[in-house]
Amino acid sequence: MKTKNLEAILKSANETEKEQIIKQIQDISFCDYIHQLLVDNQLDKAAVIEASQIPRTYAYQIFQGVKQAGRDKILQLAFAMKLDLEETNRMLTIANHSMLYAKKQRDAIIIFALSNHYNLMDTNELLNELNHELLGSF
Repeated sequence: MKTKNLEAILKSANETEKEQIIKQIQDISFCDYIHQLLVDNQLDKAAVIEASQIPRTYAYQIFQGVKQAGRDKILQLAFAMKLDLEETNRMLTIANHSMLYAKKQRDAIIIFALSNHYNLMDTNELLNELNHELLGSF
């Protein structure tokens, strides 16, 4: 079920319906979510890992749920998967990181890059031009 639909149901639910609705909701792990993104977007895991510029072993550990990805690693994966802002923020939220916030300059640059379909390299060039930390270690 789409998140917006679930939110609408929750908002309109009465006291007797709430428990039944809430019991049906299952938390999704970050690992499950990124695997679902691969399937939904017909993406190849190896190609995403290469495009993310995350060291291969570390990236596979993230996909397996062995390692918990930091915020920047998640953003690198979002660029590699060519996600939009909404999908990126959802991925950040599921991983228990803060969403991108337009009033933070570095986040604003990343929001601009996502919205204009920049790849990771172009995004890092823009971050560098504006004197901000790059996504990933180079």
